[in-house]
Amino acid sequence: MLAAPELTTLRLLESTFAPEGCDLDSATAQVVRALELLPAHKREQLISLLRLLESPVFCLVMCGRFAPFSGLDQERRTRLLVTMGDSFIAQMRTGFQVFKRLCTSAAYSAVDAQNANPLWASVGYPGPRSDRPAPDEPLPIGEPRESELRADAVVVGSGAGGGVAAALLAAAGKRVIVLEAGPRAERADFTQLEADSMSRFYLDHALAATDDLGVVLLAGACVGGGTTVNWCTSLRLSDAVAAQWKSAAGGIDFSASLAPHFDAVSQRLGLVSTDEHNANNAALVRGARALGWHYASNPKNSVGCGEGCGYCGFGCAYGAKRSTATTYLRDAVAAGATVIADASVNRVLLERASAAGVSATYKGRELIVHAPLVVLAAGALRTPGILARSGAAGQHAGRHLKLHPTTALFAAYDKRIDTFTGAMQTAFCDQFGALDDAYGAKIEVAPAHPGLAAFSLPWRSREQHRAAMADSAHAAAFISLTRDRDEGSVGLDDRASVRYQISEYDADHMLRGLNGCIEIAFAGGARKVVTLHQRIMELRREDATPERRRAFADEVLSMGSAPNALAVYSAHQMGTCRMNRDPSNGIVDERGAVHGTNGLYIADGSVFPLASGVNPMLTIMALAHRTASGMFA
Repeated sequence: MLAAPELTTLRLLESTFAPEGCDLDSATAQVVRALELLPAHKREQLISLLRLLESPVFCLVMCGRFAPFSGLDQERRTRLLVTMGDSFIAQMRTGFQVFKRLCTSAAYSAVDAQNANPLWASVGYPGPRSDRPAPDEPLPIGEPRESELRADAVVVGSGAGGGVAAALLAAAGKRVIVLEAGPRAERADFTQLEADSMSRFYLDHALAATDDLGVVLLAGACVGGGTTVNWCTSLRLSDAVAAQWKSAAGGIDFSASLAPHFDAVSQRLGLVSTDEHNANNAALVRGARALGWHYASNPKNSVGCGEGCGYCGFGCAYGAKRSTATTYLRDAVAAGATVIADASVNRVLLERASAAGVSATYKGRELIVHAPLVVLAAGALRTPGILARSGAAGQHAGRHLKLHPTTALFAAYDKRIDTFTGAMQTAFCDQFGALDDAYGAKIEVAPAHPGLAAFSLPWRSREQHRAAMADSAHAAAFISLTRDRDEGSVGLDDRASVRYQISEYDADHMLRGLNGCIEIAFAGGARKVVTLHQRIMELRREDATPERRRAFADEVLSMGSAPNALAVYSAHQMGTCRMNRDPSNGIVDERGAVHGTNGLYIADGSVFPLASGVNPMLTIMALAHRTASGMFA
């Protein structure tokens, strides 16, 4: 809990970042809850920063006034925060960003007792819909009372890989138990409230990031995993990338042998494409077409998405999304499997180099599941740590992390866009997808609800930020999603710290993709564009001559992507237990089996030998389908 002085400073920070009219009580309470949800070591770091702000010496250095933060007026508090955000000292930028993100997001996403926010009207946001249908029959969730259970197979994780593996194992007659660390996530649970949904259904309550906060990490952490909260994009691995994977994995085939598994999961998900796009996606299509650039429709695992949709990232309340929770997990349960939520697996039990089950924490107590077959599908950020705690981690565990680093462009148009309305991410542009062999950036668009928009847009003052937010209803949100060649790592201890900085090679591709977003935006009629650099980079239509656009593009490249100088995100984490035929070069073999350990398999994105270059859900599912099918070959 925060002490009274720190709480006072935090409330003052909120009032400095937030515009007039913000519900300071609700917003501050939301920030306090977020701090309380952080791991202890991170929370203490932020409390130390709050105390530092009250140092008159610190304030003198940062804003020229010898007084504590609570003794400064709005102008000097703003100057101090901007100085931190612009600092050449990385730790100062990190400190600024953590409070800027928490406070601006809370200003626009915190709700009162009536689930309302006074700032929504200023950005044209309607809030949750009132026409949600009655929920269907929920997925049965087991609630074991025993401390020990027995099964033929235990699957750790219920997302793209775990759901598929569980269904195939159950269909083969195995007694299957699925352990999911996150909570139940059913249609009745989907409130469509941004802050509530992100906190409940995302990893680390949507506060996950690299250790320097340079990359914000978005990962599902609930029943169904990422498939419950993702944007339904269902793309296959390209032939060019499959060839690179084969070379990197010691000759393992990811093309012909994987094709029938892609076919099988595609059929079960009922993938569809559409040429009908909401205003956000239509802006991409219109601009790419005008330039004569590539564009195409995304296959999606959802049907019946209408104009009023757009809350898909908070879970689909309409039953339109074919997540694993609505497909494979239901198949598994129908075949006799048990799904247990809120069960965090600590380690795999091993006996003489063979899997014998897992030890988990379930509702504050230990739960042991005895099983001769264990499938780890906890995701690239958590599976390596489970291996390490089990004594089964090879030298590559936790290494080779790929993130598909992504930045965005807000492009404002004369007409309203309302990115939060309509089926999301129905189109993409691959004009920059192969800048160097199969490395480059894919251009898509993203839904942006008010909290995420506020979190992302640069902040120089509350007046400037409020004006940017007021224009957000007219803005499309283009993203440059980079297939990263270079890599980071995830720690193997309980902290699971993510260490990753974008290399110059990958940053060049991401920023060239960002410049492509700018060209698409103007070709499609945008009146201005704004990047997510902390030092505002904005170009208006009336100034966007060919010469000025070239100069602006050069500025974007020269600004670079230093941590916390440009907002960067990752919704795709891959590669920390990579697949390779040679045990000295990877963690699992072509069957997904962990080298040197019988009965232990991995079926998630951690097995990717390289980044996929496309949204990884379908590839994870295809690999899990191949792995589970091969157990009975």
